[in-house]
Amino acid sequence: MLTFLERLNTCPKATISFLYHDNGKSPMPKEYSDPLTLLGDIKLLKLSPAQQDELRSAVRNDLSTAGAEEIWRTRAFRKNVIHSFGSIV
Repeated sequence: MLTFLERLNTCPKATISFLYHDNGKSPMPKEYSDPLTLLGDIKLLKLSPAQQDELRSAVRNDLSTAGAEEIWRTRAFRKNVIHSFGSIV
């Protein structure tokens, strides 16, 4: 199970809009001192600095449980969930 989906237990039901897509060919960043780097381009999310910090903290926690490869592999789905639910996961 994707660890970030567990945070949606408190969210209302919604339809996920798939605005973000992953071609599967982009190489994972070698350096990710800022965990948001593992999500790729997040401009469409239009996050405030406080929301970016919340997301950075969530991704940092997921690094310890799921690993960088899993975060990179599921980045498009995670951004779609954030965009659709309006909640940082």
